[in-house]
Amino acid sequence: MNEQTFDFGDVSPIRYFLSIALILALLFALIDNSHNLPFWLQLLLWLYQSFIPMAFMLLSHKSLAHFDFFQSLNPWLKLLLSGLVGALCFVPLALAIDLLLALEDMPRNLISWTTAISHEISGVVPPVVMCWLAINAPWVMGFKMIIPNSKLPVVNSSQPITSETNIALIHNTPDPLQALLPANKQGELLYLKSELHYLLVVTEVGQTLILANLKDAISLCTHQEGIQPHRSYWVNKKAIKALRKTGREGCLLLHNADEIPVSRNKLNLVKAFLQQS
Repeated sequence: MNEQTFDFGDVSPIRYFLSIALILALLFALIDNSHNLPFWLQLLLWLYQSFIPMAFMLLSHKSLAHFDFFQSLNPWLKLLLSGLVGALCFVPLALAIDLLLALEDMPRNLISWTTAISHEISGVVPPVVMCWLAINAPWVMGFKMIIPNSKLPVVNSSQPITSETNIALIHNTPDPLQALLPANKQGELLYLKSELHYLLVVTEVGQTLILANLKDAISLCTHQEGIQPHRSYWVNKKAIKALRKTGREGCLLLHNADEIPVSRNKLNLVKAFLQQS
């Protein structure tokens, strides 16, 4: 599974899934009283039933991503398939823990084992798969988590680029966006990235966080040939090394080794843009 398998923006996919699993375990431990277990044991049970299937589904998604047929599916079918595989892998472990805690009667023959497994499948697979689809839904629909880079200095943090001061600056320089950057960060513009109310400006010599929005910054780059492959990015054509397609989405590989996501609805536009002389 490459870095774009779960394109959540700035949040780590592993951290996101582990956090969701922990929240679900705490929630179900608090509301589930069907087994009359002590809370600590109830919590351990739900931690087991949250983290293990989540791990199975992540591993199944990672494994299936190596197959061309899987990459040709749309994102929802990918998640449905990896969810089904992961949930089915968890069924034997779910039955085992139920038998260990005496939550289910021990099967005595082949028929009772078949019945127990069928009952476990019907009880485990649908909710696990539905949960898998739900927690991935925001990212499939294009939402991203953007975390401002607090390690970078914020230039003109008290004045956006639309302020009177910066408007005067814009009208008196041939490269208005560069004028907003520190002298040691001015250079060939590679790309812009929206980070909430801020804008990450990446040049060949470094990166700077300024108080601006992407739309206004793009309007200052009309003298350069570039494209917006994603609603949070603008990329200078000179910085692009190649386009890598992943299913119905894509990724721009830059000469500085950075990777920029290409949204599904912009993929054909980016292809046409790169084919232009």
